[in-house]
Amino acid sequence: MIKHIGGVVQHYAWGGFHFLPQILGIENKERRPYAELWFGDHTGGNSPVLDAENNLLNLGQYIDKDALSLLGEKTFKDYDGRLPFLLKILDVHNMLSIQAHPTKEAAIQGFLQENQQNISLNAPNRIFKDKNPKPEMMVALSPFWLLHGFLSIEKAVKNLKSIPSLAFFADIYEKEGIKNGYRKWMELPQQEVDALLQPLKLQLDQRLITDIDKNTPEYWAKKAFIEFPPKEGHFDRGIFSIFVMNLVHLQPGEAIFQDTGLLHAYLEGINIELMVNSDNVFRGGLTDKYMNIPLLLRHLDFNPTNPSIIKPVQDSPHEKKFIIPSTDFELREYKLSKNEDFLISPNDGPAILLCLKGSIGLVGSQVSVLNPGEAFFIPHKTQIHIKQTGEFPAVLFKAGIPKKM
Repeated sequence: MIKHIGGVVQHYAWGGFHFLPQILGIENKERRPYAELWFGDHTGGNSPVLDAENNLLNLGQYIDKDALSLLGEKTFKDYDGRLPFLLKILDVHNMLSIQAHPTKEAAIQGFLQENQQNISLNAPNRIFKDKNPKPEMMVALSPFWLLHGFLSIEKAVKNLKSIPSLAFFADIYEKEGIKNGYRKWMELPQQEVDALLQPLKLQLDQRLITDIDKNTPEYWAKKAFIEFPPKEGHFDRGIFSIFVMNLVHLQPGEAIFQDTGLLHAYLEGINIELMVNSDNVFRGGLTDKYMNIPLLLRHLDFNPTNPSIIKPVQDSPHEKKFIIPSTDFELREYKLSKNEDFLISPNDGPAILLCLKGSIGLVGSQVSVLNPGEAFFIPHKTQIHIKQTGEFPAVLFKAGIPKKM
């Protein structure tokens, strides 16, 4: 029942040009952006798989043949017969949109309301594409920068006071707090946004980006002005958020968890991302896509965030786990040197085992060897015995559902 599955490449404009093509062993002479590689049964990128008769299906079609057995009863009921998570590799070359995601209750309510309003699932102004929340975690594969939750009032005030045209917002933050300070900015008429950001752009235009410390908001504000140039003289209001959010710099191997309601944005780097299988997004800037500001403000967590950088815990000589405050999914990392083997315990539900480096085979199985950029779909309660093959050590990540305690 273990199936060899492929990934689905997403060629978003913000993607890099080298990392994913190298993993997949292909050339990219056209310099086409390779942004994400997806593993799962998402309708926007459904992993290819061969069935028992060697018919080419996608993973969703394969699961549909025996969903209750493959997913397990609880997962089958909780996620309407679908795989509950989506595993990705991202190469973030340009900045992604500032965004947040709904809770389960909000997703169900919003999905039903937008259905009643007859908003098509493909409409640009559709926010709730499904009934799922979208917590997510990521593990850095390279130095990685992101925005993660709101700064404390004291730190936000310090940043705002350093920018003359934004300094009076420091007073608002001090007197009225994060929620009212952020809301007042996001609700400003566009002409006022432009008038306040124009002096900041002129100030940053006097400096080369290579002369600005990458771990400062000024660096990313300048980059945002470059990557999101004014349209008809209008600036992206998300640039303000860079000065009132935590700027986090992760080193390779470090992870971070982003719960529902948390404002965040990926800025630069390569990572492994694991999330609940959902498309529900509230956007708050650094984007050309539709933004519903009242809806964003209604669902944000405005408490200041102290970023918690997660370092993996060594569970065994070959296995590391990332401990996160969620029962929606879990991520584990495996490393096998020459000819080493390891018995992977079953999950309470399905799992996906992704090969990042090297290659492995399954002991006592006819399933083909797993190479970089490929994965195994592992059914509910299935134990697997893997062994390193080939010349190079193997590095793998497994997405699954945590065992019940």
